[in-house]
Amino acid sequence: MIRIVHLDNDVLFLRAMDEYCSRLGDIDYQRFRSATSFLQTFDLDMPDLILLDMDLQPEGGLAVLERIRVRFSSDQVKVILLSIEATSEQALTQTVHLGADYFIQRPVDLVVLEKRIRQLVGDSRGKPSRELTRRQVQEICTRYFEQMGVPPHYKGYRYLVEGIWLGSLHPSWLNSVTQHLYPAIGQRFEVNGAQVERAMRYALDITWEKGNVEQLYKFFPYVRENKGKPTNSAFIAKMVDLVGLEVSQSG
Repeated sequence: MIRIVHLDNDVLFLRAMDEYCSRLGDIDYQRFRSATSFLQTFDLDMPDLILLDMDLQPEGGLAVLERIRVRFSSDQVKVILLSIEATSEQALTQTVHLGADYFIQRPVDLVVLEKRIRQLVGDSRGKPSRELTRRQVQEICTRYFEQMGVPPHYKGYRYLVEGIWLGSLHPSWLNSVTQHLYPAIGQRFEVNGAQVERAMRYALDITWEKGNVEQLYKFFPYVRENKGKPTNSAFIAKMVDLVGLEVSQSG
């Protein structure tokens, strides 16, 4: 279990992180709007990683970082600084000197943030980090989608690519697409899970009506007998397998 503490004044961002982490079975997430309340609570029970708003009020993130490093070393607790403003090289050097392990400019892609967290905590525990990137998945999906005839101008196309990447990172979500996968996709594109599901289904309906039938049946031979099409979850699961196979073959 990875224990994360988030210190931030942005209520919406705290809520979004809470919602995202609730779908992850191995992350214990706690949020605070005050550094004082956090430091009092965690006198004896330290987290694995702290997300720290650089503009945390009233004292400011860097002052809080100094207080954290008095209490916890970098070997004990990793710290990721979050900032709305672009930061100069001089300021980045200062944050490193004060004990920050990583810096991210907002707005934050929550999936990328999760990967950075796992990399930092995984490195400190001696575990390998995940290497699969959204760009890799997008490039592989683009090739397969062109062969199948998935229309790229539909919203469902983008949602499918995102779902395939998330499914690659979190295979368990493929068994609970309504509860976990659709909401996670919707969170990135600022729509709800039902809209994600409908857009995906519409894109696949059009694909099976106007796409490359020969290629579609090659990838989904079991639908030939029923003259139907795979469900959203079946399509994504198949693509997750194809992406994983291609990545593993490429070394």
